[in-house]
Amino acid sequence: MNAFKTMRIKLLLVVLATNAAALSITAVLMVMYDLHTFRETLLDDLSAQADVLGLAAGPALEFDDPQVAQEYLGLLRAKSNINAAAIYTAKGALFATYSGTPAGHSEFPKIPAADGHEIRGREVTLFRRVISNNEILGTVYFNAVYEPDRRLRDYLGILGLVLAGSLAVTVLMFSRIQRTVTGPILDVTAVARRVMEERDFSLRAKKTTSDEVGVLVDAFNSMLCEIGSRTATLEESNRELKREVAERERAVDARDKSERRARTLVSAITQVVWVADRHGCFNEESGSWETYTGQRFEQYRDNGWLRAFDEDGRRELELAWARASSTPETFELELRLWHAESDRHRYVRLRAVPVVEKDGSVTEWIGAVQDIDDRRVLEQSLRTLNAELEQRVADRTSQLQEANKELESFSYSVSHDLRAPLRAIGGFCKLLTQDHEAQLDAEARRKLGVIKSETARMGALIDDLLAFSRLGRKALQATPLDMREMASKAYGQLCRDQADRKVEFRLGSLPTAVGDRSLFEQVWVNLLANAVKFSSKKEAATIEVGGISEEREHVYFVRDNGAGFDPRHSGNLFGVFQRLHSNDEFPGTGVGLALVHRIVTRHGGRVWADGKLGEGATFHFTVPKEPAGGRV
Repeated sequence: MNAFKTMRIKLLLVVLATNAAALSITAVLMVMYDLHTFRETLLDDLSAQADVLGLAAGPALEFDDPQVAQEYLGLLRAKSNINAAAIYTAKGALFATYSGTPAGHSEFPKIPAADGHEIRGREVTLFRRVISNNEILGTVYFNAVYEPDRRLRDYLGILGLVLAGSLAVTVLMFSRIQRTVTGPILDVTAVARRVMEERDFSLRAKKTTSDEVGVLVDAFNSMLCEIGSRTATLEESNRELKREVAERERAVDARDKSERRARTLVSAITQVVWVADRHGCFNEESGSWETYTGQRFEQYRDNGWLRAFDEDGRRELELAWARASSTPETFELELRLWHAESDRHRYVRLRAVPVVEKDGSVTEWIGAVQDIDDRRVLEQSLRTLNAELEQRVADRTSQLQEANKELESFSYSVSHDLRAPLRAIGGFCKLLTQDHEAQLDAEARRKLGVIKSETARMGALIDDLLAFSRLGRKALQATPLDMREMASKAYGQLCRDQADRKVEFRLGSLPTAVGDRSLFEQVWVNLLANAVKFSSKKEAATIEVGGISEEREHVYFVRDNGAGFDPRHSGNLFGVFQRLHSNDEFPGTGVGLALVHRIVTRHGGRVWADGKLGEGATFHFTVPKEPAGGRV
């Protein structure tokens, strides 16, 4: 409920923000337009008054009668926005004046300016020539009040009231609409649907008769029993594999830990550093060499240190030393060196580095011997363990493959055993109708029709269950896919059964993908059949198919304007037998979208849906640009 309230508040805020933004933009444009209109109107009004005053004062200027001109200027008292006015002679002399302020306006331009206007702050000034018979008689001067801010305040006050009223009406309408939303009622599920939803294979259908229907119930219960047994076997095999993987991970961790310990021990104990002359002779005592090999100085001096290696190692070291003497380079070897404490030869890594003078000559060699015997033994143990684990995994995989083959054989057998009673029921219903139709009343014929329709529905349900069970065992055959051609072909197949309907089919451009052709043909058939079915009650149905390419995947969609669904239950659409509409409204088994979901996820893609009740639905699915293999 809290999430619903939060969503409701968010939607309300979005509506209010949109409304406020639209009104605010409109208000700003209207205010700007009004200010512009106000300014132009004021200037036009002053120009018209100046022209009228010029026509009236023209004779006074011609006969040099300032008294008459003064009287005409006095008529401007009816205009409260005019601060001052004046009439100048043709020579620019002040002829008559008018002041509209109580204190009087004594500041008049000494000489008139050219025709035009000027706005400064809260005042506007205007000069207008008085012309008669193409002769300039004088100039009219106006100084008027220009107060756009007061007009702006009044206008903003009105707009504020309008905005507040509009937002209040929006809140009321939004609250009214929220209270009218309702949801659909779900139907009671059958035994098969409960089995797939709850994954409880101990459920059984109740047998009420001993005829063909009873045989069908027994066969269905036997199928559930066998599937439950196979499922338990597979789950036990999966648990065994998980234990083996965990054991292998522990072995790897133990190897890493042992390697770290071995490196630490070698660094602390078995690291032997030695120095030899340019001919490879030991001329100085080496305590670490004596400790490791047990040789005394007189035994390992000169070339005596080579006798601590086994015969093969000594031969390999002499060859490497001969090559390095001609072209002085660092070399490394893995040899077997005598270890006094363990009384045996141990594997070591010998590294020799020449000390080269400026003239390129070698003066001596500095080397180190690192004991790697424990690591070699551990690596050999790990290789043996990995080989054993790989063999166990291969054996287990072979067992699982054999179990899958047996399950598939059983599925075909069950399919045949279930269809036989169904065909018998359908055949007897047909014979009963043909041979005894005259003896059957309307109710009996209706019941026979129900039996035939439910038999057909059970057959479709069995086919869908077997297709769903086989899908996970089918290996993917990745090939380039022309999605547009596949969608067009799938819709063409569906149109043959819908020839009497008026449907507008819009097929856009679809990017080419990589995947299993037969599986994606099933995806297009299922999605388009779903769109055709749920738009069947629309007089003018529309189905649209499109797609785009993103960075890592292709995205496709199928959209219709049909019955739609409640978005709160969109998560239930892709489960087996999960239907949001009753079978009377839109018949079906509830497996089609589950097949789509499994096929797309096996290819590494995603599936989701958007929709509203009565407004149609849109189903999306993606296909990675890099093909994905494996099994679900």
